[in-house]
Amino acid sequence: MNLDAAKGKRERADAQDRLASILNTVVDGIVTINASGLVESFNSSAERIFGYAAAEAIGKNVKMLMPQPYEAEHDSYLRNYLSTGRAKVIGIGREVVGKRKDGTVFPMDLAVSQFQFEGQQYFTGIVRDISEQTGAQEAVRQTRVELERAHAELKAATQQLWQSAKLASVGELAASIAHELNNPLATVTLKLDSLLSRDLDAAVRHSLIIVQQETDRMANLVGNLLQFTRLGPEQQSSVDLAEELAKSLELVHHLFRKHQIEVRIHIDRALPVIFADRQKLRQVFLNLLSNACDAMASGGTLTLHAEESTVDERAAVAISFADTGVGIPPELLPKVMDPFFTTKDEGKGTGLGLAICRRIVVQEHAGRLTVDSAPGTGTIVRIVLPTRRSYD
Repeated sequence: MNLDAAKGKRERADAQDRLASILNTVVDGIVTINASGLVESFNSSAERIFGYAAAEAIGKNVKMLMPQPYEAEHDSYLRNYLSTGRAKVIGIGREVVGKRKDGTVFPMDLAVSQFQFEGQQYFTGIVRDISEQTGAQEAVRQTRVELERAHAELKAATQQLWQSAKLASVGELAASIAHELNNPLATVTLKLDSLLSRDLDAAVRHSLIIVQQETDRMANLVGNLLQFTRLGPEQQSSVDLAEELAKSLELVHHLFRKHQIEVRIHIDRALPVIFADRQKLRQVFLNLLSNACDAMASGGTLTLHAEESTVDERAAVAISFADTGVGIPPELLPKVMDPFFTTKDEGKGTGLGLAICRRIVVQEHAGRLTVDSAPGTGTIVRIVLPTRRSYD
């Protein structure tokens, strides 16, 4: 080898060393491959990004840095480009995915260029790991989603609170009207008693007795309404469930008749008396009866069962309300007792009914409340209430 040749070889080696040093200072990964897809150079940033040492990558097919299906497609894509010149990435640059040595897949920006050296075709890929950037974008997106969800929940809660306030006003008005009705009902009752004490024609007496019975029914209805709307401290006492269920049914009798709903009652004659808050239990019963009525807007059957049972190994009473209504989709069933969640049309439900029922039954009476339902087959709500408080 002459001196000029040796000098030229040293200069090329020095140039390669300088180029390698420069490439190793670049933040982005730089990978060069030949026309066969084999890695020719692999800078230090590429080592950091992919997890391979340069010695592990050089001489290997670059598809080792790609997840499926790109790994399987790369060789045919490269051959197709070399024969046709049609490129998907070369000279374009785009976001793709890479695969690290440990098998994890990550997003990256890739820009590919081509060049010729000593008559051979080469391709250089400049890689930038954008995992953190993508992660930050995803975190921002998730935060935005959470904020939108919180805003929607707040809006729904505000609407439901307004609705609850409106219902409270209606309840006060109903109580006021019930009080006012008591006076004319009392007058009618006295007049009927006076008339019936006289010597009357049989047909007239029969008609007056029917009027008296309906007047008494109206008076009982008003009395039940006043008892339900009357506020007072929590008061637990002995409760005859059969009687309370009958009074609750009386309050919604007109609704059931309007919607052509048949009520079938199966109450165990030996049903024990329980110790509970009468007012709150009636609130539970009325809510469940109202829900059943809403579910059977076009008519149906409500079956009411009450029998002895147990809860937490204690004597209890089980009451079930089974309707033949529209039912609840399975994906919504786990949410039906969440506050402010409702399956009813907007403006027709507060989303608080079952949540309040669960609080009264479970938290305040140490009982159980379950809901079973399926679309088209109806809904069964089952309440289990202990006969005595846990410390009795």
